[in-house]
Amino acid sequence: MTLNAVRPGKTQVRRWIRFGAGLALALLVVSSRSFAQATFALQNRPVDAPVYDWTGALLFGADWRAELYGGATADSLTPTIGWHSLTRELAGFVGPGYFRGDDYVYVAEVRPGGSAWLQVKVWNVQLGATYEEAVAAALGGYGQSGLFYAQSDPTMIFPAQLVGLQSFSVMQVIPEPSTWALFGLGALVFAARLRTSPRR
Repeated sequence: MTLNAVRPGKTQVRRWIRFGAGLALALLVVSSRSFAQATFALQNRPVDAPVYDWTGALLFGADWRAELYGGATADSLTPTIGWHSLTRELAGFVGPGYFRGDDYVYVAEVRPGGSAWLQVKVWNVQLGATYEEAVAAALGGYGQSGLFYAQSDPTMIFPAQLVGLQSFSVMQVIPEPSTWALFGLGALVFAARLRTSPRR
């Protein structure tokens, strides 16, 4: 007994082709909407805008981090996202005054070739895991650049440099008082009260 192979008719083949073309187009649209954003290099050496500490010396050390904030408008800045990590990208200092991230970052609200408002923020991670935490600690050890407006690469082949970034400095780190220092201060206050209290 011979079994004849079932071959799809021309109508069914056309349906498959239309379905495949439609699926490919949908994936292309979703991909372009998800990944077509303005990208920037998280580094300040190419634009020669070093960061300084509170004494005027070039900032350096394993505890310092830099992060780029960006937005379509000057009042809509948020932390930029790493292109590969898809999380907030922090850059360490690779030399006195200069930072560099392992990944380039994107501003989601701005399309390739468009311009974005940007700002670099630097802080000491011993005071907080994020810039916002370091500011809330109120112990210094943080600083930020002025706002600048930079254009991204329209081809998305190379991330744009931070053209327009100017040098800035961070605030002095104020050490927290130790337990013994607080104890000593309390003892001094107690002794002063004893001296000024009226004798009976």
